[in-house]
Amino acid sequence: MKIILTNWINLLGVFGSVFLFAVVLTLTHANLSYNIFQAIVVGVFSVIGYGLMFWAFFIVALVVLDLILIIPNRNNLKLKLIAEWLIISSPFIYWTIEYGEWIFAVGIVSFFIAQLLREKRILKKKF
Repeated sequence: MKIILTNWINLLGVFGSVFLFAVVLTLTHANLSYNIFQAIVVGVFSVIGYGLMFWAFFIVALVVLDLILIIPNRNNLKLKLIAEWLIISSPFIYWTIEYGEWIFAVGIVSFFIAQLLREKRILKKKF
């Protein structure tokens, strides 16, 4: 159970980076003239509202893959975390390539970094 609770690192990492990207994208858009408050509101709506199905899929996939890959045996933890990242990120890699939505690429990269940070947290704790 404690391993599953380390998923906050992934949630915070992906949410934070995607939110920041959405705010910066809104502020730098040539045809829009939003102030910072409006850009933050747009960023929150984009990340939570538009991405609601993504967050549900992301959380369920993280928990299920943790239960299947990591909890029974923590040997080769880095390899398992990278496999988990690849499995979960695959549809988003495709969507980035197919539709040119760079917000997915930001989420993919931040998820990879969060997985590496999560490895350190899992190894640090005694389960």
